[in-house]
Amino acid sequence: MNIKPATHPKLPALLSTLLLAVATSGSVLAQGLPQTNVWLVSIDSNLPGEPIKVNPSQGYNNQPHFSTDGSTLFYTREMPHSEEGVQTDIAAYDISSHQTRMVNSNDESEYSPTPVPGRNALSVIEVEPDGNQKLWSIDIGSGEMERLLPNVEPVGYHAWINDDSVAMFILGETFTLQTAEIGDGGATVVANNIGRSLRKHPQTGEILYVDQNSQPWQIAAINTNTGAKRSVMPLFPNDEDFTIDSNGGYWTGNGSKLYSRSAEDSRWQLVADFSSYGIYNISRLATDPSGTNIALVGE
Repeated sequence: MNIKPATHPKLPALLSTLLLAVATSGSVLAQGLPQTNVWLVSIDSNLPGEPIKVNPSQGYNNQPHFSTDGSTLFYTREMPHSEEGVQTDIAAYDISSHQTRMVNSNDESEYSPTPVPGRNALSVIEVEPDGNQKLWSIDIGSGEMERLLPNVEPVGYHAWINDDSVAMFILGETFTLQTAEIGDGGATVVANNIGRSLRKHPQTGEILYVDQNSQPWQIAAINTNTGAKRSVMPLFPNDEDFTIDSNGGYWTGNGSKLYSRSAEDSRWQLVADFSSYGIYNISRLATDPSGTNIALVGE
């Protein structure tokens, strides 16, 4: 593994915000980042508990991911910039104490926090000073950062295949799924016209992604060793966010409603409607390793 440390000269806040908006929605949001909240919901036996808002401040709070032991929920948090505008850093919400701390704080924006296999670290997408979006790691204890893939960009989202390989959503005229081994090499395109959600199947080890080549968009799976692909199930029209729990159950949102489905089901099953809590346009989702909590993003 060839990991290169790097320094962090200041990136203007406006440029950082706009580039993060590109990765977030596929287009530059001139008005800034959307106002979103991260919610934590217990899902014991698919029976949802009362949602708890995780983020202590308003703004862009997004892209949740649980720690490998399920005790912490990491997410991207909008923070005031030292001079003007805003940027994003990585926050850690302790589920037992309901306390939030910042994993890092620097002059660049990071997002999409994901535990790195075999390390006490998070992999993130960083908007570098020259505007490139590349894969980095943050040591959870010290906050020290390292660039993982110096020659692959612009990275939007990612999921780990194993300790040394990663699958990535790469921005471009068409969004592609690419895989790479950590180090100085390049990446290989394995699928075209994909959505932003990437997950590793807990049983098969396949990478799950959203195939947008037909309507309705489909959750698809690829074996990154053989290249074999298969369709798993359709999503709701124009939805591209889903997750999978440790038992192989799928979850998605549509408006204010949360749905679940097994691979054997013929349709999505309604779990809850959170409109009474003011949660709308559910997007990013993540489940903890035990399958007892789900995090979701709502506007």
